[in-house]
Amino acid sequence: MRKRPSILKSIFPALGICAALLIFGIAAHARDEGEDMVLDGIDGDVTTNEYKAFIHKLRFLPPPPTNDIGNLMVDERDGARIHGMQTFYEFTHDRRDLDMAVIWSDAFLHARNDQANGRIMWPGKRDLCWPNKAADDQAYALYTGTENGDVIEHIVNTARLILENPAVWNQTAPTDQFGFGATYLERAKTYVRECQRSAETTIVPWYVRETKDGYHLIHPDSPVYYKYSVSSGPVPWNQQQSIVGGLLRLAQCHRLLNDGNTNIAYYEKITADTANWFFSTALPVSAHNQVCYLWPYVTPRDPVKMPEVITESDYDVFIFRAYQANLGPTRLQMQRLMNTGHWLMYLGTNRFSGKVDGTSTRERHERQFLNFEWIEMSVLDHDFYHLVAGSVLTSHEYWNNLAVEAAVLAAKHYWATHSPLPEPKEVLVLTKLPSAAQLQTPARVWASRIHVGILLLLWLVSGIGLIAAQRSGPSAARHDAMSGFVTRIYLIAVGLAVFAALRLPVARTSWPDILFVAVFLFVVGRALQLYARIQLRSLERANPGRLTEAGANGPHYFFWRLSAAGGLLAVIGLGLSFNNWASLLIIGIPCCMVTLWRNQTLAGFKKMDVPKKNDVLPRS
Repeated sequence: MRKRPSILKSIFPALGICAALLIFGIAAHARDEGEDMVLDGIDGDVTTNEYKAFIHKLRFLPPPPTNDIGNLMVDERDGARIHGMQTFYEFTHDRRDLDMAVIWSDAFLHARNDQANGRIMWPGKRDLCWPNKAADDQAYALYTGTENGDVIEHIVNTARLILENPAVWNQTAPTDQFGFGATYLERAKTYVRECQRSAETTIVPWYVRETKDGYHLIHPDSPVYYKYSVSSGPVPWNQQQSIVGGLLRLAQCHRLLNDGNTNIAYYEKITADTANWFFSTALPVSAHNQVCYLWPYVTPRDPVKMPEVITESDYDVFIFRAYQANLGPTRLQMQRLMNTGHWLMYLGTNRFSGKVDGTSTRERHERQFLNFEWIEMSVLDHDFYHLVAGSVLTSHEYWNNLAVEAAVLAAKHYWATHSPLPEPKEVLVLTKLPSAAQLQTPARVWASRIHVGILLLLWLVSGIGLIAAQRSGPSAARHDAMSGFVTRIYLIAVGLAVFAALRLPVARTSWPDILFVAVFLFVVGRALQLYARIQLRSLERANPGRLTEAGANGPHYFFWRLSAAGGLLAVIGLGLSFNNWASLLIIGIPCCMVTLWRNQTLAGFKKMDVPKKNDVLPRS
């Protein structure tokens, strides 16, 4: 009888061919729509290859967002994309790039809350704002706040670039979908006029407060606002830069238009006072013979106990815009900010700390590069430029990050056409400043990772419990001669690993979700140990003379090995929790070796002392 061919043998080749074609098509499509941008190096001027790759990338960007839900139009999302376009145009004046910035600015402005039919926000009316919470979000649906300043900045910055280039004013702008104006000049005037309306109704009256120390940005003193934002008191530094960014761009555009707007001096004063407030509260510290700054997320938090995190620091350093506009910040203050990135946050090749004091945690983990806001400052310091641009080059962040690529190319072009200037002379005495290394004590580092201490305590307590339970058993259990030696090796390895975690910050890692893996291994390991010890105790009661390691028969031998494997899993889980590769090696290598040696020894004893088939084991 002829055997029928398996249907699987017919299907699998066809499926394989289809899968290969699908993968090839996806790869080709991805290559066509998302070709990486180029960075040929960080020295010399921008190359033709780099220039063309950036312009080419614009063709394949996703469409601009139609709303700001989830802060799409703010900071490091789509807001960063339009910022990258603006940065690139500022030093190239490429119309293709400007046209894309205009298209996106149109979309941003069109997405604003409609005053006739839009959403009613927390002040009780349809504000000219950009809601960033979904309408069905019961807890925060009525919230709107500081993020509006950043959306305004993105739109009005396009207007500034147009107004600074009179050659394009009377030329036809991209298709006018929303009636904002046919020419570039008309489009710019619309951006300024409409964003001025938003600023004077949703930004200035809500947040600007006049104090004896100047204008400060404070959350609205309203229970309704607090209900939907859960924020009160001073506005965090990153959000302050969002607000003054929009106000500063409006002041600059009004001056370029020479339209007699009375808010120019007012908005510039708010920007200057905000910068002065920041620097008056920043804590100067010494690090590597340089003066750096520590600052918190929001004043009046302690910058030593609660230092700012890297993701928020990105917008904090947009204070550079106030420096560029000659509104107060000094060259020396800007140098200290760059020193923070260079001498405190930089931990080695493509490693920047999660906080401005040089520390990191699982929640505030390291990053491989400093973002575009830091890179833009690097036109002040050639060494700092090499540091931040080099990290972008080696991390390949430039491939698809429009704002980062634009910032590097702009700084690269600047340094190709300018010579470094002498650094400002430091006026503070280093010996009189607190040392960042002293503030970052081992105790503080350990306290910032309390979960490690808890896991270490659980490992010690559970280990002592397992040893005590073993020792309290019948006499046969006390013949486990190798357990004491293994325990000592484990304790020594863990002690050295703790020392490495505290004293070798260069070996710190930022593995994502590693704590979950560590806890999982620890729990599974201890559970296996506990199960194995229970089974051994049961076998001990049935065969009290056969439980020593040297005389372990089949089931005894299996549970001895299971207990050893569980102990190894638990200690490796503990090692992973340190987030330090040196600690993991110090724990993993000796513990694995001693466990393998112990199991090999047990296997040798097992072969020497296997009961014969007809042997009858004594029973209790």
